[in-house]
Amino acid sequence: MTPSELSKNGYDRWDLADHFGLTEADENYRALRAAYDDLPSDPYAPGSGRHRRYARGVFLPWSKEFFWMPATESQAREGMNGYYQGDNNPEYVGVVRELPAISPEICDNPLLLDLIRFDFEQTRWSQDDAVWPLYVGVHLIKLHVADDGGQAVSSPNELHQDGEPYVFCHMIYRDNAEGGNNVIATPAHRGKQPQEVPAHDLLAEFELHKPLESYAIADDLVSHYVAPIRNAGAPRPGERAILLADWVPMRHRV
Repeated sequence: MTPSELSKNGYDRWDLADHFGLTEADENYRALRAAYDDLPSDPYAPGSGRHRRYARGVFLPWSKEFFWMPATESQAREGMNGYYQGDNNPEYVGVVRELPAISPEICDNPLLLDLIRFDFEQTRWSQDDAVWPLYVGVHLIKLHVADDGGQAVSSPNELHQDGEPYVFCHMIYRDNAEGGNNVIATPAHRGKQPQEVPAHDLLAEFELHKPLESYAIADDLVSHYVAPIRNAGAPRPGERAILLADWVPMRHRV
């Protein structure tokens, strides 16, 4: 299989509204966007302005089939799914975060499933990983800032690597929000702020504005960052809503 731009360069960008031929009137887009109306606050970051839900699935590379994974019995009783990043997120080292689950109706949204299939087509795997299932974590995340100032912050608030080989970010919407610019740099600057990175190691800087404007990173090749958002000044909350999908190979454990 030939390398993708993502696997060669460490990042890539797309306009998936154009790719799929969709407008904001599309019923599947409207249903997916509506899922952000009642996102609960991140239980691990009270007061951050971050709201989220999470679900986990399995993608079979050889047949291109995708299945949602069940929660554990205790998680299912509480309406949660577990998310673990090992020591890659310095704010939650070694912590399994119990995050509110995405509803079955949204998990079955055809547009969400199309995004997952598109993401897979951009990934590249070793011969060994290509014959094992791939774990796919899907996050609905909204940064929300009230109209009285302040900011909403992503986690971690620094250049970082996630530990998942590929992470895709799809803009769902932004409204009355300033900031949220994305920065991609070389891996050596993990743990730094963008202003600490010399210009020759800054690979890209951009903002997502349009619905389904998207980008992805190959985690071992780059570090990345998203800035906090602020209210843009209108008398209503400022919001930036995205869908993240992270991809991890699953291996036999003995």
